[in-house]
Amino acid sequence: MTAALKYEWRRITTLRSTWWISGGAVMAAVSLTFLVAMALRLGSGDLADETTSRSDSLIVLEMMTTQFSNFDPMFYLVAYIVAIVGIFSWGHEYRHGMIRATLTALPQRGAVWTSKYVVAAAWVTVVVIATCVVSLLVATLWFAGLGLHYDLPALLAAIGRRVVYTVLLTWVVMSLTILFRNQTFALVAMYLWPMAIETLIKGIFIVPGLSDHRELTRFLPFNAGGRIMQREPSADSVFGDPLNAVGGFLVFGTFAAALMLLAYYLFEKRDA
Repeated sequence: MTAALKYEWRRITTLRSTWWISGGAVMAAVSLTFLVAMALRLGSGDLADETTSRSDSLIVLEMMTTQFSNFDPMFYLVAYIVAIVGIFSWGHEYRHGMIRATLTALPQRGAVWTSKYVVAAAWVTVVVIATCVVSLLVATLWFAGLGLHYDLPALLAAIGRRVVYTVLLTWVVMSLTILFRNQTFALVAMYLWPMAIETLIKGIFIVPGLSDHRELTRFLPFNAGGRIMQREPSADSVFGDPLNAVGGFLVFGTFAAALMLLAYYLFEKRDA
């Protein structure tokens, strides 16, 4: 297992695409925070009065730190950019036929499968934390002197929720790459599924006769996954309408686990 982890770490860190994708995710997120924080500071003289309470301060700072994902998970583009690293961890192997060389060097398929998921999770975790921390520092500089309340435990919890969501998203698209042996399919599915397919399903439930059951759409995997990051509004119960963060984690986590188990089974059984 140690050899597989070292092999995968060496592979992922020597790919230029890994650094370009990760750097792009950090730059895109921090730049957005910089521009929005600058606009708020320079364009609103009442900002200090509007954020004097602890709850309002937390909303603003979490918004800056996580690029508005406390309002809508689809704004958290960092996850949808850096997850591409996970897709490429399998996609490059299948696309260029390198999976045969990998399995020749490391014949234990279970170790290969595990190492890829572990290394990808570790990598995206570092990128998410780095992005959030730098974004928070940028916001702090722009909002200096406004008297905002910094609830560090709450902000750390917010960062932790983004890490959980991003890791699960990365594992989902990695599993899709294994299932279809096609990185293009996984890339398209990662954006099309939450933005189009689930939106279409929600629209179907507006039709008379189905509208009474519209609350069932809260169990759609990406819709549920977004609840991991959204603090408000949320139901008091785990599986209420809408789901709270724990409910979202259980639904999205179960979905990710199911895809991972299927991917592992096929990886073990199929030819390279």
